[in-house]
Amino acid sequence: MHMNEAVLPRRIALLDVWRGIALVAMMTYHGAWDVAYLRLLRFDPGGSPPWRIYAHLIAGSFLFLAGVSLVLATRNGFRLAPYLRRLAVIVAAAALVSVATFFVMPEGWVYFGILHQIALASVLALPFLRLPAVITALVAALVIALPNFVRADVFSAPWFWWVGLAPIAKTSFDYVPVFPWTGVVLAGVAAARFAVAAGFDRRLARWQPANPLSRLLAFGGRHSLAVYLIHQPVIYGALFVAAQLLVPNAAIDGARADCADRCIEQRGDAVGCHAYCRCVFDDLAEAGLTQPLLKGTMTEADNQRLRGMAMTCTAITLPNPAPSDAEPAPADGG
Repeated sequence: MHMNEAVLPRRIALLDVWRGIALVAMMTYHGAWDVAYLRLLRFDPGGSPPWRIYAHLIAGSFLFLAGVSLVLATRNGFRLAPYLRRLAVIVAAAALVSVATFFVMPEGWVYFGILHQIALASVLALPFLRLPAVITALVAALVIALPNFVRADVFSAPWFWWVGLAPIAKTSFDYVPVFPWTGVVLAGVAAARFAVAAGFDRRLARWQPANPLSRLLAFGGRHSLAVYLIHQPVIYGALFVAAQLLVPNAAIDGARADCADRCIEQRGDAVGCHAYCRCVFDDLAEAGLTQPLLKGTMTEADNQRLRGMAMTCTAITLPNPAPSDAEPAPADGG
């Protein structure tokens, strides 16, 4: 070991605090998403531009810090065994998320989320640990910009979902593909390379958390993977229990209200539209199709039955044919 290597800081507490702040932000977003998914409140974080920007800033923070951490972890040289251990843990965690969501939320299971992205980017970024930082920054900008110029149907095939260049991505509750998000990791690599060359890592390492809040954030940042895996089941579980106890019919009531809103927007007949949607949902309940509708698991045969119900209810409650977009839609909350 060289003398200068001995004094390199093992961790930079300020980055742990940054990661901890990102964790808190992530919890607020996932909490809002769970509230919408369980229909405790009628709003759509996934379809709201401010919420989407918020989500992108959170994901971008984690990915940028992943690139920074990769540089900091290899300042004293690349050690294969620790790198492979860390990569294996992330891959296992990503697989766990995919399997769990496939069985619990099949309508939007996570086939390539943020953990998948961090795992793959940790491999793709390795050559850039030795390339000039300027080149890394340019490649990062290219990767981020490419989806704005390149889209092709070939990337719609399931084995290319992870690339991120399909015209329309398959629905997922957490989708963080190679393009553009690997570019954010590379941006973190470039920034860290510039910072280390300028000695900023040593300067930043002098700061240590001095109050309970900053120490708590730093602790969470040091254990971000564990917090990530634990927080969502805890938040969702607590809200699910609350929903069952306080508003057991929230999902059905919310979906019926959405149906009425779409109908009223088209025809302006509030009385008729509420009667129409009440009729459709009564028929859905009698046919045992309410839960498949809410979960987004309707088959084509189920959709045919739904269209028949809509036509019948239209004849009963509305003077003119109901617009197709007034039919109930899956309450996916995403």
